[in-house]
Amino acid sequence: MPLTAEPLTLSLKTPWRIAHGASTTRTTALVRLGDALGEGALPPFFPWRFEAVQAYVEALDADALLRADPLALDATLDALPPGPPPALAALDLALHDRWGRALGHPLYRLWGLSPERAPASTLSFSIPEHPGEIADQIARAPGFTAYKLKLGSGDVDHDAAVVQAARAATDARLLVDANGGWTVEQAAWIIPRLGELGVVLVEQPLPAGAQEAWHTLRRRLPAEAPPLFADESVQTAADVLALSSALGGINVKIAKCGGIRAVRRLIVLARALGLGVMLGCMIESSIALTAAAHLAPLADFIDLDGTIHLADDPFEGMRLTDAGRVTVPERPGLGVVLR
Repeated sequence: MPLTAEPLTLSLKTPWRIAHGASTTRTTALVRLGDALGEGALPPFFPWRFEAVQAYVEALDADALLRADPLALDATLDALPPGPPPALAALDLALHDRWGRALGHPLYRLWGLSPERAPASTLSFSIPEHPGEIADQIARAPGFTAYKLKLGSGDVDHDAAVVQAARAATDARLLVDANGGWTVEQAAWIIPRLGELGVVLVEQPLPAGAQEAWHTLRRRLPAEAPPLFADESVQTAADVLALSSALGGINVKIAKCGGIRAVRRLIVLARALGLGVMLGCMIESSIALTAAAHLAPLADFIDLDGTIHLADDPFEGMRLTDAGRVTVPERPGLGVVLR
């Protein structure tokens, strides 16, 4: 078949626990367009399931997509009907892969980017059941210059204790991500304390959809508090514009935003508004991670450690060193191959 969608189940090395819940496997949607590959993450906190992606892909005219000039990328993307962001993301990746293959170059080179200018990736840790466990996790992954701590456990004292334990265990930069697990009152209490511990930024302290609450929280925080970065709360340009005065930056992700082109556009908007940019990931295979890695030089922070948490990855693409440095394959397009 020239165009297919199939579920890809990814097993995790250890249970992954965040404010949305814990899981031992994650499912993504794998899309093939001829030889080109695409992937859309389907985390349990997304409202979309694989069946929605499959229905969207099967309704497309596969022959027309394959007949389309691979170099007319924008025109082909513009012609796609509206659909679930993971489906659009997977198609977008496959079309970019096809574009790069047709031109014979990796994506980063076609955009005029240099991988050497990409920041080092953070390594993320899920919420520990006991704060002291974080020191052991850091000890098992030395060498990274930045760690991201998942918080939002439901107990802000527990969250603060996790960061205190991490600070005692490492001199590396610490970033925290509450995944929307705090109220305004909880966030206003803990964020200044996190600043005293040297936390660089606080990601998604409040639930998605609570736009006015972000502005309320910003007013309640001291000027020297760590900057707030929005993740789940920003999926579109309208979201960024509505929250920009409360934010220090945004976290852009391919699956959440609907593809590479959408991510690039949000990065341009963020820069125009004076906001910082984090390039993040879901629990995904090397297809989506490699696509993001091609964009890494455009970001201030990158969090592209998704494949590290996998027990097995059926694809080979970007690599992450023990120091968090990202390398991308020199093969054309995404450069991802089946292991």
